Amino acid sequence: MIFLGLDYGSKTIGVSVSSPSGKVAIGLTTLTRDNEAELRPSLKALKEIVREYNVTCFVLGYPVHMDGNASERCVKTLEFKEKLNRYFKSIPVELWDERLSTQAVSRVFEGTRQQFKTHVDEMAAVYILQGFLDRRCSMANDPTQHEHENDDSTLVLHDEAGNEITLQVLSSRQDGDAMYLLAADEEDEEVMHFKLTDDGDETIFEMVDDEHEDFERMFKLFEEDYKILGITITDVEI
Repeated sequence: MIFLGLDYGSKTIGVSVSSPSGKVAIGLTTLTRDNEAELRPSLKALKEIVREYNVTCFVLGYPVHMDGNASERCVKTLEFKEKLNRYFKSIPVELWDERLSTQAVSRVFEGTRQQFKTHVDEMAAVYILQGFLDRRCSMANDPTQHEHENDDSTLVLHDEAGNEITLQVLSSRQDGDAMYLLAADEEDEEVMHFKLTDDGDETIFEMVDDEHEDFERMFKLFEEDYKILGITITDVEI
């Protein structure tokens, strides 16, 4: 099967495709439009891509909030799914929880968003499809796993040079409208903290260091986790 990953936005659609092996997501393009409601050119472009790559299934990112509740974009995304179903009657559309997909390539470190501005939607589509493919391969090896369970135990980021950094998510805490993550770089044995908040069409993803306005709040949220995980935080003033 050949899968096409889609990151649907108000003015863009990021597109990725699976490799013939069905294990790797590859970025293709970003389709743009001036009018959010005018989808005919985008659907025609997708038709050409479907024909060229013999696509057998769409994987559409579903933008729920970090707390799991439906976002405003979910409604638009479901409307787009219906259009895909009508336009491509023989091709199924799978929804994929994109909570830790889009923000991983849109806003991480200072300067990164500008660096990836041109390809951010395409890259988001890659992360969406790769998550789906990883889960599919995992289920093939262990059929007892839940079909749509998203694996949020790892987080892939990029530094300013474009290098990939894979972090292990150790814990997460909801506080008001924000979600805080405690993660570790196993190679450097470094602990990192992140804040995620929803802002309209996107999730704002920030690194929380000792200069961040929420640092004290975040530190107190994870105080028990530090003890349980045996993490020692040094040179910190609360």
